[in-house]
Amino acid sequence: MANPNVVIGSESVRSDTIAAKVHQDIAFLTGRLTRLERQTHPNPQVLRVYRDMLESRYAVLEWLTQGSDPH
Repeated sequence: MANPNVVIGSESVRSDTIAAKVHQDIAFLTGRLTRLERQTHPNPQVLRVYRDMLESRYAVLEWLTQGSDPH
């Protein structure tokens, strides 16, 4: 089955290409949060921003993959 495209503005992009980038973002943000949380006094505002960004990436990934679920 072909991967559906996502239209961003006037550009059509393969959803699996976007999903791969989102997976990279999730890995980066997860690693960054781990490093920040290991600090003696992590900045709570920075932690919140990174957690919000991570939550957003997971939501995008869920949205991208909801159409590929055979159920």
